[in-house]
Amino acid sequence: MTQFEIIPAIDILDGQVVRLTQGDYDQVENYATTPEDFAKAFYQAGAKRIHLVDLNGAKEGQLVNLEVFKKIRKTVPCELELGGGIRSYDSVQQLIDIGINYLILGSLLTKQWDLASQWIVKHPLRFIAGVDAKDNTVAIEGWKEASQYQVSDLVIKLNQLPLESIIYTDISKDGTFKGPNLEALTDISTLSTLPIIASGGVGTIDHIRSIEKISHLGISGCIVGKAFLSGKISLEDALAPPH
Repeated sequence: MTQFEIIPAIDILDGQVVRLTQGDYDQVENYATTPEDFAKAFYQAGAKRIHLVDLNGAKEGQLVNLEVFKKIRKTVPCELELGGGIRSYDSVQQLIDIGINYLILGSLLTKQWDLASQWIVKHPLRFIAGVDAKDNTVAIEGWKEASQYQVSDLVIKLNQLPLESIIYTDISKDGTFKGPNLEALTDISTLSTLPIIASGGVGTIDHIRSIEKISHLGISGCIVGKAFLSGKISLEDALAPPH
C-alpha cells in the first residue's frame, strides 16, 4: 500500500453478513443485504480493497463460507483480503485459486510459527498477519483464547517475514464506535518494519482522520466495519478529501 486506505469490512457467519461486538458471538447483529451486494456497494463507492472474515472459520479452525467468498470475488474486481479459519495449506490454495489477493493468518502464527512461516516465504507479500490484542496479549481462536505472546513480542518477530502488512485490532474497541487506540497503534508502528492496518473502534470520520494523521509512522490504512454497515458513516464521505 502506498497511500492511506480505508478498507470496508464484511464479516460472514452462516453465509450472512453480521457484526459482532468485541468479538462476542453472543452479540450478533444480522444484516439482510447479501455479502456480494455489500461488496458491490463498497466497490462502487470507491473501495480499492475489502476486508472479509469467515467467522465460522475463525471459530471452527477451517474455511466454512468459501462459496460466499467465490460470489464476492465474481462480483467485484477490487482487492480482497480474507481471514478466519486458514489453518491448512489446502485452505491457502483454495483461496488463492478463487482469486483472493491477501490471506490473513492469526492463530497459526502463535500456535505453529514454523508452518505459517513456510507458507509466507513460499508466497511473499501474499499474507497479512492478524494481531488481535486483548490487554497487551495476543488473542487467538476467534478471540476465545489468549496466546502466550505479548503483542510487542509478536510484532517484533513478524519483522523477519515477507508479509504484506499487519492488521492490528484492539478487541476492547471493536464494534464499540468509541475510537481507535492511537497510543497502541503508535507503539506498534515504532516496533514494526511492516505497514500497519488499524482495526477496531472507528465510529466517525474524525476517528478515521485521527488514524490518517499518524499514517507517516507506517500506518497504511484502517478497516471500518460496523460504522459503514449500520450507516453511521458512508464510505463516500470517508473517502472524500478533508475540507
